[in-house]
Amino acid sequence: MGWSDLPADLVAAIADRLATELADLARFRSVCRPWRSGSEARLRVPRLLIPMMSYETSTERLVWSLADDRLREAPLAGARGGHSFFFASHHGWILTVVAGDGDLRATLVYHFTGVSEQLPPLPSSFCCDGGGKVTLDGLSWDWSPQGVVVSPGKGALFCRPGDGSWRSVGCPSAAVTSVTACDGALYLFDRKTRNATVVDAGTLAVAAVIEPPALEIPRWERDEVEANLVVCPHELILLVRSKLHHPWCTGWPRFCKAFRADPRAVTGGRSPSWSEVAGIGDRAVFVDNLRAFCVGANDHNGLRRNCVYEASSYHAIDDDYDYSFDRYGRMYSVAVLDFANHTTESLSFGSLVKLWSAGDGQCSSWLMPSYTY
Repeated sequence: MGWSDLPADLVAAIADRLATELADLARFRSVCRPWRSGSEARLRVPRLLIPMMSYETSTERLVWSLADDRLREAPLAGARGGHSFFFASHHGWILTVVAGDGDLRATLVYHFTGVSEQLPPLPSSFCCDGGGKVTLDGLSWDWSPQGVVVSPGKGALFCRPGDGSWRSVGCPSAAVTSVTACDGALYLFDRKTRNATVVDAGTLAVAAVIEPPALEIPRWERDEVEANLVVCPHELILLVRSKLHHPWCTGWPRFCKAFRADPRAVTGGRSPSWSEVAGIGDRAVFVDNLRAFCVGANDHNGLRRNCVYEASSYHAIDDDYDYSFDRYGRMYSVAVLDFANHTTESLSFGSLVKLWSAGDGQCSSWLMPSYTY
C-alpha cells in the first residue's frame, strides 16, 4: 500500500490536525493528489491580518486565526524603509504600500509562500490629505490574472503584469469603497449609493452601471445602514444591513436584507435586475473595510452557514493604562450576523480582545489561505 492508498477518512483526520499550521499543511498537500483533495476544505477559513502600532515596539503585523483564536507574526517582504500600510485579500495576496523617499512603493506579497512582485509606485497625489500627510484609510484594491486595480476612494487605477505605470479606469470622480475582480471584469462599488460600476479588464471601458434595488429602510435606521457587494463567478449578492459599531452590540435585532442578480446580463449590455432572497444558504460572507466575499460553510472548516462575519475596528481610550495620562488607540473586533434571526454575536474574545494599537493604527482585513495563486 502506498501513501496515496490511505483511506480518505484517515487522510481527512490528519489534515484536521494540521489545518491551523499552513506550512505543515502545504507539505501534507504536496505528497500526492488524494492528500491534496482531502485537505482542500481545511484551507477555506479566512484569517485576519492586523497591522497595528505599539507604544513599546515599531509596526507589528499579526494574523489572527478564526479557527483556533491564535495570533501569529506575519513577516512581509518589501515593508521596509518608511511608513508601511498593509491590505489583505481573499486571493491570499497582500498589498503593501511604503511611504518613504518621496514615493509610494507598492508590492504584492503572497503571505503563505513568501513570493513577492514589485508594482509601479503609486502617484504621489494618490493618498495625501491637504496637509501632505499620507493617509490610506479610503484605499481599496483587488488582484486578478489581468492585473491589479487600486482605488484611493474616488476612481481607480489599473496595472497589468509587466507594465511600468498605472492607468485610470472608470469615472475618475466616482466614489469607490470596494473593488472586486471576477471573470475579466472589475466591479467598483460605492457603499453609500449602492451603485456598482462594471469595467472590462481588457479594454478598461465601463461595461455597465448596476443600479441598486428599491429599499424600504426604517427611518431610525437610514443613517446606520451600509451595503456590501459580493461578486461570485455566477451571481452577485448585495447585502444591506445595520452597521456594527462596537463588539458589545450583541444580540440586538439588526436590519439585514440580501439580494441576488445574474452578472451575465452585463455581457449582453443590460443591467442585472435584483431579486430579494432569504439568505446566502450554505455559505458565509466575510466583510471588512475593503470588500465582501463568500466562503463555503461545511463540517470541516467550522464556519456558520447563512452568516456574515464582519471584521471592524474602533477608536478607544484606555483610562486604566496609567494614572498620569489616558492611552488613545484602536481596538479590533469580529462579529457574526445570522440571517436566520438577524441578530449579531461578538467573537471578540481571547487573543483578539487583548490587542491594542497605539495612535490611529490601521484597519484589519481578511486574508484567505490558498495555494492556487
